Amino acid sequence: MKIINFFLLVFLIISCKKNNIQKKIEITSSKIEWNKNDELPSIKLCDEIDSEFERSICFKKKLTNLIYENIDISGITVRKYLNDTLYISILIDKSGKISMLKSIIKPVIIEEIPNIETILKKAVNNLPIILPATKTNLGVQVSTSFDLPIILTTKN
Repeated sequence: MKIINFFLLVFLIISCKKNNIQKKIEITSSKIEWNKNDELPSIKLCDEIDSEFERSICFKKKLTNLIYENIDISGITVRKYLNDTLYISILIDKSGKISMLKSIIKPVIIEEIPNIETILKKAVNNLPIILPATKTNLGVQVSTSFDLPIILTTKN
């Protein structure tokens, strides 16, 4: 009986030591399902808004405005009047760094502004680091992507 108790005690000690080892959590799937408790990326100004829907709208508006402010179109002259929307996909990584993944630009815009994609990438790369998305059930920050419309209008 003492031998069984001894082995049981040794087993319990060994198993307790293994449970105390912290493991790093990594999410390998590129597709993560969001639930209502997860936190989308945010900017400090929008982070104080209680409604998730309004916080999301605030974030997208502020992010779009920051991109507009960073677009350097000095010295660009176009021959045609442009009033169109282009789309950019941006990635916000788990550290809050923003980068441009891809863009959808109509040929008429590329014809008038051949380096428009370079201008957009530079504008996005100059954005400040923001608060990344958080997967609350895992307690980790995750990368997310967004599609944003950019309205391009030229003056006559």
